[in-house]
Amino acid sequence: MIAIKKILVPVDLSGVSAPAIEYAASLARAHDAEVILFHVIPVEKLKDGFAEGYGDGLLFSAETSMSVRRQSGFEDTYETKKQLLLGFLQQKIAPEVRKMVKVRAVVKPGRVFEEIVVGAREEQSDLIVMTSRGASLRRLFGRSITERIVRHAPCPVLSMQPSAEVRTENDERLQVKVIEQRAA
Repeated sequence: MIAIKKILVPVDLSGVSAPAIEYAASLARAHDAEVILFHVIPVEKLKDGFAEGYGDGLLFSAETSMSVRRQSGFEDTYETKKQLLLGFLQQKIAPEVRKMVKVRAVVKPGRVFEEIVVGAREEQSDLIVMTSRGASLRRLFGRSITERIVRHAPCPVLSMQPSAEVRTENDERLQVKVIEQRAA
């Protein structure tokens, strides 16, 4: 039997990532696996600092916002992004899903496609789960990121389209975009 112990989920801090996280959590629960939320800070964003609009739409408590705002410098960028990633997880993913499995956040700088492939290798991931939707991911990740990951990943890649359907525990068919809307 095939063992799945680590599932890597590329996250771009948009609602598009939510269905992949929920699907990965469901798989992780069934296989007693860990979910690794993997966010890449694009090189151009590091050059510009925290560019306006990057990670917008995330709501934090007043004290979280202040601590995130106070951090500065290149080294603090990673910790700030981890905070944003964990905040994203708390806002977009249902608490019962978060309680099901161990979730860890990883933030890396670089070219998105390359870092996801390298990250999957370094983490010894057994599966990559991602939601692919043209414009949203292309805006941040660049053209055909999913195709490049599928071609170069060291493990299988499960790519979900918003028009895809998944089966629920109640044997219902649910479109992936409904999961995205529910999570947003």
